[in-house]
Formats: sequence, structure tokens, C-alpha cells
Amino acid sequence: FVIPCHNEEMNVAPLIKGITDFYDKYVFEILIVDDNSTDRTAEVTEKLAEKYKCVHLIKRSPPNGVGRALREGLKAAKGEYILIMDSDFQHIIPEMRDLFDAVATGADVAVGSRFSRESVLINYGFTKIIANRAFHFLANLLLGIRFRDLSNNLKLFRCEVAKRLEIESYDFAANIETGLKPVLLGYRVVEVPISWVNR
Repeated sequence: FVIPCHNEEMNVAPLIKGITDFYDKYVFEILIVDDNSTDRTAEVTEKLAEKYKCVHLIKRSPPNGVGRALREGLKAAKGEYILIMDSDFQHIIPEMRDLFDAVATGADVAVGSRFSRESVLINYGFTKIIANRAFHFLANLLLGIRFRDLSNNLKLFRCEVAKRLEIESYDFAANIETGLKPVLLGYRVVEVPISWVNR
């Protein structure tokens, strides 16, 4: 698990507990990438690493940026499968099984889709919906593909795919790169419906 965090001291503990409780022996490592937090995210993570041997802290130096954090996390990750996620996704931890099932049955990348017909989407901003739908409409039209939510930052990769990604964006545009670039590289990418609730 590669999890970029910025000022997430309240979320880190329940997230790690949720992952380890639910997936237990299947968890190889949880990399918390502290993206220059000004709160106690790093300190809380270090305490948790004493209890959970799979937890490791990557403490970034400025400048900030989720793209930079993802780059460092993916570079450091050693697992056979690498899952990237936001730190406030603890409420859908059980649903991540479906991503693993998709990869186990042949996909190279599984993307958690907020916009599939079976998805549950609550309190997602209207302007964000418009921007998301416009991007996917254009991408699908120009590239001849059919995807609904490549930009969501919940993705599971086979290690060799993740290691080939060259993330150029510094900000949240990196989430689009991690979804679109595997498609352009010819990997099999599938979408899996997930729930999404705005915190």
C-alpha cells in the first residue's frame, strides 16, 4: 500500500488498523508518504510502525505535491502488487478485495471507479463531476477507449506496471497519469465499482 498523506494525523491510525485487520497476512508493506505535513502525521506513523512491522514512513522534504509523493512511494515499494490510495479511504477497505480479484483474474491494473453504474457516490462536488465527465469524454473520444474514472487515486498495479510509470505532474494531475499511462502502454486496465463518500 502506498498512501500519500498531508496533515492526516487523525486518519493514519484508523486506516492502518483497518487495512491490517481486514487483510492481515496478505499485507506486505504499508508506505505512509508524509508530504511535508505540519501536524503530527509523521510522529503518529512512527508510533504505529513500532506496533505494525509492515508500516514504514517516507518523510518528504519540500516542495509538496501528491505527484511527488506518489513518485517516491512507488519507487520505494517492493511488493508484487502495489495499491495506491488516499488516506481517507478507510470506509471502503473491504471493497478493495474486488481490485485484487480483478488483478488475480488477469488485469494488469484495477481502478476503483466512482462512476460505474454499480458505484455509490455521495457528496461529490458538482464542478468536480463536470470536470471529470468532460475529461473522460474527451479522452475516450480522442483515444478510442471506454473508461469512466481513470483519475481516481485508488488503483492496484502489478509491480512491473507501477515501476514503468513516469509521473511527471506534481499535483493531483498525477492521478490521471497513473490511470491513463498504463492504458497507453498497452496494459490491461479494468474498472471496479467502489463507493465514494466526501469527508
